[in-house]
Amino acid sequence: MRITQSIMSRNLIQNLNLNRETMTRLQNSAATGKKIDSSSDDPVKFARATRYRKTLTQYEQYGRNITNGIGWVDNNALVMNEFHALVVDARSIAIQGSDASQSEETRKVLSDRVDGLIEQTVSIMNSTYLGKSIFSGTDTQNMEPFEYDGSTITYTGNDGKMNRRISEGLDVEINVTGSDLMDSGVFDVLIELREVLAVNDDEGAASLLEDLQSASDNILGLDAQNGLVKSNMTMTATRLETAKTNIMSFLSETEDADLAEVIMEYNGAEMAYQAALQITSKALQLNIMDFVR
Repeated sequence: MRITQSIMSRNLIQNLNLNRETMTRLQNSAATGKKIDSSSDDPVKFARATRYRKTLTQYEQYGRNITNGIGWVDNNALVMNEFHALVVDARSIAIQGSDASQSEETRKVLSDRVDGLIEQTVSIMNSTYLGKSIFSGTDTQNMEPFEYDGSTITYTGNDGKMNRRISEGLDVEINVTGSDLMDSGVFDVLIELREVLAVNDDEGAASLLEDLQSASDNILGLDAQNGLVKSNMTMTATRLETAKTNIMSFLSETEDADLAEVIMEYNGAEMAYQAALQITSKALQLNIMDFVR
């Protein structure tokens, strides 16, 4: 194959362009600190970096879910502590009412106090968090899932559990439902205590002490479950932070540029480009007389 002047010129210009592309790539690496900007730079490493970024995005979402879940669980704990304190107060009233030396008038006063505790309990159970009802199951827009008509307490929410995904394949339930609270037996025993005190029944008050203790224990049990959920989320958050640190390290190793190395490569590429530019310039200045000589 005959090598013509036009072929030589075209090849020289093509090589110049390749050198310029190399310099541009190195300039971008120095400016961004990244040695991989697109799949054309290194398909394997680019795919690996993309996978790492996707994993980091998932971990960040898990982190947000954990933060939200812990906030919800902490709020549950605060409200249930108030709830439990009211049950403890009710048991103290029952002890007073079971004292045979107490008068009928005193027991009526105690009955009124229990009625006040019931109203406080209902108010607490209708608490909200971030604009959502916390004990209405998944029906979080039901702002008053507990209703008290003066004689009975009804629950109008559902028993749905609210889940948060906190890691790959791991979901946790972050809410306590109104059904859980109704099953504790607190409301029934409070109403019964109010009634026996209203009719001056000291033995009836004494018979409810065990039920009140059982209800108190049930509330503590729900709070303990709540605490286990928080502990699980807290430990998972710690593991996620460690995993994120490792992934970020892998990502850095995959795509971050060594600035000193990039500058060295750029200087070399620039020298090669200047040399090629001079050679190309001389070659393109050749004319027919140069071949005649």
